[in-house]
Amino acid sequence: MLEELWTRQSIRRYEDKAVEDEKLEELLRAAMHAPTARNTQSWRFIIIRNRKALDEMTKLQPYTGMMKTAPCAIIVSGDRAITKKDAFIYCDCSAAIMNMLLSAADLDLGTCWCAIAPDEGRIKAFRSAFDLPEEWLPVAVVAVGYAAEHKEMKDIFKPERITYCE
Repeated sequence: MLEELWTRQSIRRYEDKAVEDEKLEELLRAAMHAPTARNTQSWRFIIIRNRKALDEMTKLQPYTGMMKTAPCAIIVSGDRAITKKDAFIYCDCSAAIMNMLLSAADLDLGTCWCAIAPDEGRIKAFRSAFDLPEEWLPVAVVAVGYAAEHKEMKDIFKPERITYCE
């Protein structure tokens, strides 16, 4: 899966083609294989395929313009009833999302990760729009679909950001 690390991109335009159920299940299986703090597995996943809901999402989070062409989105939330610490939820959901993004690249799907939390306005908007329980903390939404764009990959390795402590 190293190739996916180097070739994965944030996709902002998608083909008008549905994502197969089997591929979505693969993404969620990958997400659920991510490590979680104290093995709580507190994440919750909400699959959005409704065109109107995807279009409306752009009003809930200003950086989700790609939802206008994405055939699918996955809201990744953490259940506060299971894990009492929001910091753990952020870590758990982020690890799950990264597994999803890499798996999507392996399945020839494009994705774009858009943060919801910690912005309280966005949290409330998503909770209301998708009828999420109060104890669920929506961390991010991930657009999923077949890429209608391909960008040249750049090497973003920055050795100046590394400190060695020997």
